[in-house]
Amino acid sequence: MPLFQRVLTKIEVKDDGVADREKRINLDTRPLEPHRRTFGPWQFVRLWVITGSFNIGGWTTGSSLIALGLNVWQAMLTVILGNLIVGLLCICSGAPGAKLFLACIWFSTQVFWGGQCVKVFLTALWPSFANVNTPLANGTMTTGDFASFIIFTLLYLPLCWIKPEKYKVPFMISCILVIPTIFVSLIWFTATAKGAGTLVHNVSSLAGITQATGSRLGWMMVLGICTNISSISVHIFVQSDYTRYARKPKDQILAQLVMVPLGTIVVALIGIICTSCAAQLFPEQEGTLLWAPYDLFSALQEHYHNSPRSRAAVAFGILSFMVAQFGQVVANNGVSAGIDLSALMPRFFTIRRGMLLMSCLAFTIQPWQLLNGASKFLTVLGGYGVFLGPMTGIYFADYFLLRQRQIKLTDLYDSSPRSIYWFNSGVNWRPFVAWVMGVWINLPGFATFVNYGTAKTLTGWSELYDISYPLGLTISVLVYMLLNKLAPVRGLGEVDDLDYFGTFGPAVTEGQSVEEEDVEAEAVYGGTAGMKGIEMEKRG
Repeated sequence: MPLFQRVLTKIEVKDDGVADREKRINLDTRPLEPHRRTFGPWQFVRLWVITGSFNIGGWTTGSSLIALGLNVWQAMLTVILGNLIVGLLCICSGAPGAKLFLACIWFSTQVFWGGQCVKVFLTALWPSFANVNTPLANGTMTTGDFASFIIFTLLYLPLCWIKPEKYKVPFMISCILVIPTIFVSLIWFTATAKGAGTLVHNVSSLAGITQATGSRLGWMMVLGICTNISSISVHIFVQSDYTRYARKPKDQILAQLVMVPLGTIVVALIGIICTSCAAQLFPEQEGTLLWAPYDLFSALQEHYHNSPRSRAAVAFGILSFMVAQFGQVVANNGVSAGIDLSALMPRFFTIRRGMLLMSCLAFTIQPWQLLNGASKFLTVLGGYGVFLGPMTGIYFADYFLLRQRQIKLTDLYDSSPRSIYWFNSGVNWRPFVAWVMGVWINLPGFATFVNYGTAKTLTGWSELYDISYPLGLTISVLVYMLLNKLAPVRGLGEVDDLDYFGTFGPAVTEGQSVEEEDVEAEAVYGGTAGMKGIEMEKRG
């Protein structure tokens, strides 16, 4: 046997007792059996607490909006409106439950933030660690940043061995640590500043930021709303990676309808207020927007001259954010990226292997180049809206409008012309065309924002970019449906006649009628399960 073939055989995913359908499926990509669907309503609440709101991403989305020239109250309004929309989008995106380059960027971003938490934690323990500051990467990071990035990576890697259906305890630990920290931070900053800080009405005291007024204020608020949507657009797009673990279809609905907007709104508003208070409390940071919690805690320790009390407060506070980042990296970005890779190459990838590959790629993305300031962070978020909005639109159009929530599960795992998802030699050109049409219209405005921020606009195009997410989503939906009208696909409405994967069988014997089971099967897995056929098979 040739050496290359022996290597491929060696690294193949082991069978685990699952019929692999010619290596097109493995344990992580197959539809889940009842005993693996462990997420109830409270698990989804904790999922969103850690991966959607009570973390650095939830904090910085609101506080970074000040860089657009919005004061505290204006930024708060955009947060509230944006996240009410996000809640509805997440429910729609999670319905089928039961992407890869952008996922890699967001994964590396979360690892970088975790590394910054490690840096602040080590500086709280040993203030001399702040002197590990030799510039690297053209001044966008230091040796201390890079060392902390590596340490955080080594700390979260063991967590990759925990299966997603076993996340209950890690989520609980993270919630117990990070929720009190965020509310205590709000109390301390507002009590010490005796109010909401100096940025409540005007942000012109910050270097390079001018208070938005007139028509510019209106467009900046629109951009702020869309930025809130874009900040969580990756999570919107990969909702079915988590809702597939739902015990019942309805378990995800209330948790996401309430917790998605409420949790994110609360944390983003706390981030905005604490950033405003810091501008008043830390005069030595005059002109600097302390938009990230790790910068905020670092400034607090510096302001109190490394006193024991300040170091203890910073150490405990930043430790909770670091634990929350473990959840962001592993449970949020790691799971979705791992499922993507496992679906693309089930012969060689599992969720765990996908996480490990993403951990390696995080170094090549160089997130320190992307996150060097609030303005650059907003640019990164804008990019997500431009590219993921149309992808989400195609997703919605195909599942809800074209297929009417009917999916033939077995054909999803059949890469041959027999499958109704084979299209033309295994390629469906319609979503690609619809995606391009949804993206290109936002590119001129996006390019202008990348180069000049809000200082310069391109008439007409910049305004289109300000609404990039809903605009791209809407255009892609319309174009995708039109293309399918002009060039119809085969197999619409087809579903399996039997439950070939054993996903529903036990539920029929527990007092649940066939009709009830069919409704649940359709809501979770996108198609009827053929319960009558299963019952006949059992009788036989």
